[in-house]
Amino acid sequence: MTQVTQAGLAEPLDEPGLLAQSRRLGRLRFPVPIEADFQAYMHRKMCSRVWAVAVSSIGFMLLFIWVDYAFLPASVYHLSITVRVLVLLLVCFCLWYSNRPGRVSPRSAFDIATLGYISTGLMVIMVILVCRTQQVPVAVTHDGLYLILLSGCFLLGLPMRSSALGSWFIVLSYLAGEAAIGSSRQIVLGNGLFLGCFTLMGSIGAYAYEHMLRRAYLNEQLLQAARDRAERESQGKTRFLATASHDLRQPLHAMTLFIRHLEEKVIEPETRKSVTRLAESTHLLQAMLNSLLDISRLSVGMVRPQLRHINLRGWLQRLLAGFEVSAGERDIELVLDCPPHCALYTDPMLLERLVRNYLNNALVHAGATQVRVVVSERDEQLRIAVVDNGCGLSRDEQARIFEEFTQLRNPARTLEKGVGLGLSICRQLQRLLEYPSGVESEPGQGSSFWVEVPKGEWQEEAQPAALSGSARLQGRVVLVENDLVNRQAMEVLLRHWGCEVESHEQGGRLLRGDRRDGEVDLLLADYHLEGGMTGLELIEALRQEELYTGPAVLVTADTSDELARSAEAANVLLIYKPVLPARLRRLVQSLLQGQMASIT
Repeated sequence: MTQVTQAGLAEPLDEPGLLAQSRRLGRLRFPVPIEADFQAYMHRKMCSRVWAVAVSSIGFMLLFIWVDYAFLPASVYHLSITVRVLVLLLVCFCLWYSNRPGRVSPRSAFDIATLGYISTGLMVIMVILVCRTQQVPVAVTHDGLYLILLSGCFLLGLPMRSSALGSWFIVLSYLAGEAAIGSSRQIVLGNGLFLGCFTLMGSIGAYAYEHMLRRAYLNEQLLQAARDRAERESQGKTRFLATASHDLRQPLHAMTLFIRHLEEKVIEPETRKSVTRLAESTHLLQAMLNSLLDISRLSVGMVRPQLRHINLRGWLQRLLAGFEVSAGERDIELVLDCPPHCALYTDPMLLERLVRNYLNNALVHAGATQVRVVVSERDEQLRIAVVDNGCGLSRDEQARIFEEFTQLRNPARTLEKGVGLGLSICRQLQRLLEYPSGVESEPGQGSSFWVEVPKGEWQEEAQPAALSGSARLQGRVVLVENDLVNRQAMEVLLRHWGCEVESHEQGGRLLRGDRRDGEVDLLLADYHLEGGMTGLELIEALRQEELYTGPAVLVTADTSDELARSAEAANVLLIYKPVLPARLRRLVQSLLQGQMASIT
């Protein structure tokens, strides 16, 4: 039923048309395009039972050849066995010919199978009538026809019309033969009554079988249509998310950088307070956007884990450092209880998001005075638990908190407490990573949210030198950014930090060597550039031409896994818009000072 265009692409199934046909099954006839596909479907079903039909047909015919030889006189079995052998050869040909889907048209296959069915029936009729006209030691009745009719109506899997026409032709041929040899009217009517009723029941059974088969076919096609529609919608969501992620992050990135610049320039208290509130609102908007995009990307399967070994204690210390200000504002004590030499084999970014959401939930919603991150060993797993001494959760609440947009103690839906997606994202991440997890809590006794992660290989790591957050940066930075507002924001902030900045809209001038003299210490490039070349391709081309071989960073709103893998393979650092100015400063400072430290 799936139609193919000239371009070779399959057209989507007509779901409304299929639904309409489901109400018209009684006629056992679809419109031409659907009927042709159904005939092929029914042919495949018929072929699926070929061995059962072949074994039963050939077995019974060989059995009755032996019966003829054992119980009939020579004058009769010479004829009957000869006819049976000829019909057996014909049946074998029909079985071979009609059970080749894709090589024989369904109509031809059904016609040939019906021919074999009728030929077998006529053979049985001939044996019965010959025995009626001869003196034989055993009485030969029409009972053998029941086996033939039973086979044609239920075993062969023929279309109802072929089965019914073939069955009635066999019955009428037998009755005509009975009349031709002079059987009494009572015998002809009696046999006709029983055989007619049996054939009628068989025809009804064949009708029911084809009706059921058409229903099954429609259900399969509707399921396929629903699957195709879901895939199209998923692809549409993927395209939407990719576009929304990029287009929404771009202005938010510029806004964040400009606000940071204002924070560092403004001195007047009231104005500084307004800028601080603007920064807080921007950060809140960024968190909401990240949550909405994350839950959408996870739900459509756009995220794939990238596993590697990480040392756990230092990783958790850096993670907790990002919550010190938030915890201090709420008078919450943060405690880390982790063995010094333990490691994980995991996706650090996905696990960080999971633990970060647990921590944010404990700080914002638990009403706690202390939040502890406890690491314990469980066979080949390490359990990371975020434990608070807050209000706790009932059994019912423990099930509800993982639902999307659910907040238990925020009836006014104040945005300071988020949008209710943090723990829902955790549940999606747990399923993606296939990690055991759970919640242990009682009302008034705090909560423990835990996840178990496979152990990894612990490795010695160099301790990076401390980076000063107030020292002026020194170095020449080349910035390639096609978006004017983002380029201006990055340029202003980098210059304010002390960098000498050379900015370009695209990388053509860099590749031609048409730029100001002087050594370049760092290259910052957006991924999507004008001129048909991406930022990653620009960096690789500059390295290949030996025009620039220093550190390079992609600053992009593209969050696809493919880009992350390509950047890692090219040894290019990747940070996503909107980037926090503090993180951008630490990254630029570390690269200018030659430190390849982890930037969190």
